[in-house]
Amino acid sequence: MLNILLNAIKIAFLLGFLIFIHESGHFLIAKLFKIKVCEFAIGFGPIIWEKQGKETKYVLRLIPLGGFVNLLGEEEASEEEGSYSKAPRWKRALILLAGGSVNIVFGLLVYFLLVTASGDYISTTIDKVVDNSVAQNIGLQAEDKILTADGKKIRLKGDLDRVVEKGKEFILEIDRKGEVLKINVTPEKDEETGMFFLGIMFKVSENSFKNNLYYGYWDTVGFAETVVIGIKDLFTGNVGIKQMAGPVGISNIVAKTSNFEQYIYIIAVISLSLGVTNLLPFPPLDGGKILLLLIEAIIRKPINESINNTIQTAGFFILMALAVVVTYNDVLRIF
Repeated sequence: MLNILLNAIKIAFLLGFLIFIHESGHFLIAKLFKIKVCEFAIGFGPIIWEKQGKETKYVLRLIPLGGFVNLLGEEEASEEEGSYSKAPRWKRALILLAGGSVNIVFGLLVYFLLVTASGDYISTTIDKVVDNSVAQNIGLQAEDKILTADGKKIRLKGDLDRVVEKGKEFILEIDRKGEVLKINVTPEKDEETGMFFLGIMFKVSENSFKNNLYYGYWDTVGFAETVVIGIKDLFTGNVGIKQMAGPVGISNIVAKTSNFEQYIYIIAVISLSLGVTNLLPFPPLDGGKILLLLIEAIIRKPINESINNTIQTAGFFILMALAVVVTYNDVLRIF
């Protein structure tokens, strides 16, 4: 029972906190531009706490699966001072952009601090090669430093792993005592695991502040690229809907975290994913609203309000249908 309660707290805090910083992004930029914020709400469903400020009502609701910032003139045009609808399009776009941007920046910052503090990075300098392996057969030696693979700069061991796992021949560029060599390489397949390998063991990088910053930075860049590629693969068909995770799947992942470090890592992953997804150009996501503002700027007139509402409503129902399918798949995976 205690474990269930602890997991519920972990899940509620994670979702509630990420929604809070997202909505805070909208809120702060709106305030900066002197746009009136009528309500700042975290969660949906019954109200469990509320406070009326000088201008804004702050509300906490029971179900931490969303939130909103209600701006004057956002849903219906208003001529009042401080109305969202009267603000220039670039200001409205920045208000919309702020929520997802906060999640992205927060996710990257947390991940960077986490991996930088951990240290003990694997360098790209070879410590030794495995006997009778591809690496030995092509003449790789201890102290060789990997520079590029398949034309891609290798800064982390993971960069090389992503090239090798494709199983295709590529050109490996190495630095051997100041001399740059290029070698054709074809990875070998492990029949038991089905994975490709070269047979290289790398040195552990010196655990210094400078090295940790360097490897932490590029590790964070790779982390961001992985999330973006994952979302792109979803739209290109390389990743199916069955592999997506919704609130139920995320809750299951959070519940399985066994220590603080894992929990913080999951917060970073979800924050970055939430931010990138929210800025996709699909109404009613913030990215979709920004797209409509861009269209208005191009045609130099507002989109008809009824057409705008129809687009937002259609997009909402499509997202809800997707959410139902994803939740169904999450439940099947758990049970």
